[in-house]
Amino acid sequence: MKKLIIPFLLLALVLILYSCTEYGAPKISIVFNEIVHAGGELWGVDSEGTYRSFYGSNSLEGLTQCAENGYSAVELDFSFTSDEHLVCIHDWSPEYIDTIEYGHPLSYDEFKNSKIYWNFTPIGVEDVAGFLAEHTGMYIVTDIKEDFDKAVGVLSEVLGEYKDRVIVQIYAEDEYDIAADAGFSKIIYSLYRLDWESKTDYKDLVKFSRTHSLVGFTFSYELCGVKGYVDGMLKSGIPLYVHTVNDPAEAQKYYSMGINGIYTDIAAPRK
Repeated sequence: MKKLIIPFLLLALVLILYSCTEYGAPKISIVFNEIVHAGGELWGVDSEGTYRSFYGSNSLEGLTQCAENGYSAVELDFSFTSDEHLVCIHDWSPEYIDTIEYGHPLSYDEFKNSKIYWNFTPIGVEDVAGFLAEHTGMYIVTDIKEDFDKAVGVLSEVLGEYKDRVIVQIYAEDEYDIAADAGFSKIIYSLYRLDWESKTDYKDLVKFSRTHSLVGFTFSYELCGVKGYVDGMLKSGIPLYVHTVNDPAEAQKYYSMGINGIYTDIAAPRK
């Protein structure tokens, strides 16, 4: 009987190790308490001469502020100009540059010779490369607004030597391989473009994370109010992020639920 017990125990150990290997893709140990959304809040004078705050500038000043105030992760929006240059802007709206005709991209030269919100310096992917070169502790999280495949290719070409500090947001499962094949190992799954049924199906999302290495999942804070959602997503074992949270007290509420970090517009000096 004893002769049978030892082989049985060894077999059980092998099966346990095998199941653990199958259970999860390799984990990437990088966590941020705060990811600054689109460069964060900035202050300037609007077209009517009023001094006020602006959100989502995706500007050089926004990047600089984040670095100076002690933040290590900044999310930037990426879109293409009319002549196919990849630049940082949420969308082609006169909200950002008043010479834009809604939905019609500027040329690269027009974009670079303008001011975001009448005050701030617009940037392209080459400027992001320069920023990463100068700020070795900073990470950029991408929010690609259109032509995901093409944009990932440009990011790979221009930011090639900084790929370990570029975190590519994907919005659908089939985009994972596109980012990975372009050489990006840090990938975060952003759920905001999924339909309600898909983004709330935490079992399917956790299943995906078991075979795909992810930096994390990011989703709207509203999902934290769905019964069992956060607990279900925590089973993935990878960081969870919510967006967009600007109130410190509200942020603490999500942290207490097990959320690892927030996307925020506020990039005030860290204590």
